Amino acid sequence: MGNRNFNGVQINQSVTIVEQAGADIADVRNRIMTYDTDGNVVLATDGSKVLVGVALIEAGINDISGVESGKVSTGEDVDIQIKDIGYILAGGEIAKGDEVTASDGLAVKAEAGNYVVGIALSAVAKDEYCRVQIAKYKA
Repeated sequence: MGNRNFNGVQINQSVTIVEQAGADIADVRNRIMTYDTDGNVVLATDGSKVLVGVALIEAGINDISGVESGKVSTGEDVDIQIKDIGYILAGGEIAKGDEVTASDGLAVKAEAGNYVVGIALSAVAKDEYCRVQIAKYKA
């Protein structure tokens, strides 16, 4: 095999993607997302499904007061971080270096067989933001 030239090939290097919500979500911000059977995104309820990434803090609509609520309705766009370092709201205590999976859209320590969204780069308690190196794989 010789050298290959990929001129003209489009490779997307973006850290984020935009997907449509598959359900109404009260607050999508910094939550872990997965695909539903229709190919839309929903909160990842547990570590048994492939994880897409993390909804950005800016995701969701503005409520009447102009304050971002993180609320999305079925069919609305959700901005999702799929690689690099991001922040996920913790659903329990997480130690630095733990593999992280989803529980009701929140980050929790992964168990064997879970789909992992990434590696914790900070130690946090429940309801704190965990810094995570997004690196999706199955534990």
